[in-house]
Amino acid sequence: MNDMTINPKAHVIVLVGLSGSGKSTIGAALSKQLNFSFIDIDERIEKSEGLSINEIFAQQGEGRFRELERNTVLELDLSRPSVLALGGGAWMQDEIRDFLAPIASIIYLEANVASILERLKDNKARPLLDNLGRRKEVLEQQLETRKGVYAEADITVNANAAVPEVTQEIIQKLKLS
Repeated sequence: MNDMTINPKAHVIVLVGLSGSGKSTIGAALSKQLNFSFIDIDERIEKSEGLSINEIFAQQGEGRFRELERNTVLELDLSRPSVLALGGGAWMQDEIRDFLAPIASIIYLEANVASILERLKDNKARPLLDNLGRRKEVLEQQLETRKGVYAEADITVNANAAVPEVTQEIIQKLKLS
């Protein structure tokens, strides 16, 4: 592949990774820089349901949330260039992977647990991480369970770095610069 090749899947960019790895923040920065639409799946679910993700988990359970997540992704109109931030667990759903993998560039934001804990220290709105005492343990378990599937992404970037650096690395690796 020479440097002039545009990645055919580059008009849809999907960010995957653990809760707190920076998907929403980096997604917003990336979409701005590329002039793509930005779609935050969690935000879209909150808008359509009129409930926070925490409330959906608490009132309707994780199963219902996963269903909402799946329906939201499968109904997306991706005809315009878009950056998509998926919730941390969304990429574990086969249907979501089967739908997005063939048409999108999947970027795994690989962050270590220490930097995630640092980022989330003032954030209480994480349903699977709401037990602050067990947050580190839960993140470590999630990483263990999910990293194999995250690693199937097209591109892995080090998401411990600052947002502008991560954004630049993604653009370079996609050959979009």
